[in-house]
Amino acid sequence: MIPKTIIHSLKHQDLSVLHEIRDLVERLILERGKPPLAEELPGDREVLDVQTTGSTTYRLEKVSCGKNCKGCPHGPYWYGYWRENGKTRSKYIGKNLKSTETETKKV
Repeated sequence: MIPKTIIHSLKHQDLSVLHEIRDLVERLILERGKPPLAEELPGDREVLDVQTTGSTTYRLEKVSCGKNCKGCPHGPYWYGYWRENGKTRSKYIGKNLKSTETETKKV
């Protein structure tokens, strides 16, 4: 829902400003709808597979636990990555990537 203050302010803008606002909103929508770029994702993991659905990138990764254990790296495990409020977010999915995960837009 658009806040009333924004609606009120928009009603008082001239046409050229409204076009600028429209262009800005379109750019924001396009940017937020894109999955994160590879350089925005962790680079210290061995990536075995990548799947992208909508604005989410899923990666099958081997992960180090950071404890210098003899079993490192662990996995592989699936992780989902997406953008939210200007930041790249992630979520552990597990050993299996279910088809329901790749059918949704966001993890």
